[in-house]
Amino acid sequence: MLADHLSCGVLLEQTADHPFLAEFYSEPSQNALETELGFVLLHYHRLKSAQAEQRLVTDFSPGKDLVFGKMNLQGTDFELFNHVYRALTDRLNKPRVAIYLDLPLELLMERIRKRGRPYEQGIPKSYLEGLRESYFANLSELGQTVRVVKVEAGESVQAVFGKVVGVAERDISDKT
Repeated sequence: MLADHLSCGVLLEQTADHPFLAEFYSEPSQNALETELGFVLLHYHRLKSAQAEQRLVTDFSPGKDLVFGKMNLQGTDFELFNHVYRALTDRLNKPRVAIYLDLPLELLMERIRKRGRPYEQGIPKSYLEGLRESYFANLSELGQTVRVVKVEAGESVQAVFGKVVGVAERDISDKT
């Protein structure tokens, strides 16, 4: 919707392409490294291929990989991940504007249930709380300018879209 409104190209994350994601959710500690490296490689490949687009709206930022990596990896696994992450993201342009949609935890859990991906249905509430904390600790990694948009339970898609458009248009016009 935002890409159409701004007359931009769009690039959506292709989670279904990730070969290790289901295994991660069944045994996180056993599958974290390959899962996080897989996301770095998938995101880098998609963004590198799309860099020729002048204006592009995506539903992911390379910084998202760091958010998850810091949360899910430790020790030498994180060092390896961080080396690959930094080497690849240094080749990409950091997003000019990133918008983080901050949902109440219960709403997030409801949306995960409705999305219906079998491997996500058992995600513990504590994991989502930790993920939110990791996002807030690393917001500056998501883009040159990062805005947080609060989403309230019961808000319509159109209302949230209106908030996002307001933020995006202001920040884009400030940087042109």
